[in-house]
Amino acid sequence: PMIPKKIHYCWFGGNPLPESFTICLASWEKYLPDYEIIEWNETNFDIHCCEYVRKAAENRKWAFVSDYARAKALHEQGGIYMDIDVEVKHNLDEFLCHRAFSGFEIVGSPFTALWATEPGHPWPKKVLDFYHGKEDFDLTTNTVFVSELLKTEYQIDAQRDEYQELADGIVIYPSSYFCLDLPKNYAAHHFVGTWHDRDTPNPFKDFVHTFFYLKKVSQLKNGKREIHNVVNNMKIIEADEILNQFPLKMLLSHLFRRLKKLK
Repeated sequence: PMIPKKIHYCWFGGNPLPESFTICLASWEKYLPDYEIIEWNETNFDIHCCEYVRKAAENRKWAFVSDYARAKALHEQGGIYMDIDVEVKHNLDEFLCHRAFSGFEIVGSPFTALWATEPGHPWPKKVLDFYHGKEDFDLTTNTVFVSELLKTEYQIDAQRDEYQELADGIVIYPSSYFCLDLPKNYAAHHFVGTWHDRDTPNPFKDFVHTFFYLKKVSQLKNGKREIHNVVNNMKIIEADEILNQFPLKMLLSHLFRRLKKLK
């Protein structure tokens, strides 16, 4: 069976849905008009179905109830689960041919807030079995646990944020597919430059791409703080990997200028 045209989302606890959800819901309805949208809450899901869920509900940790509910919905019905803060930007029909799919959130985390499977698929069943085996409730997030499961059970290379095909027909896409908020792109100019003679490659394609990425970095809100967080706190990229991309003369000139400002 293919992945059916169903969207599952969870909202437990009875509080009003955040206003931001209206934007995401509108995107689902716009790009996935023929999909059935199903909300899971206390009225149609048993919050006493197992010890883990019962304790999570007792502690009003509704996100952890959702972690179980999404796996159960996908295993029983199949479809696409999305967090309520996931905005859809294109139709997703082309992915329904897979038995199951999701995407990287970042290097090291090969699972994100959009997760899809066919009915009865073993992946959500493994997630349910994990929760059934837990006697104590804890705050281990779904992303951490399922990422670990993909490493141990399906041998994904979590350090390669790239398209990967796994056992049981699971496909994991790069973070640029279902997680990162990137500009849409429908065409690419390769700057082959057949209109003039030369015997060296045209560097203009590299130039426009380098400008694009450097401009993004230069416009980062709270850039110093966020780069410090990624490099020093999260430790997922080395400072030297970034700084080695800059010419030494440029770095030294910048350093001297900054030191002068401190005087």
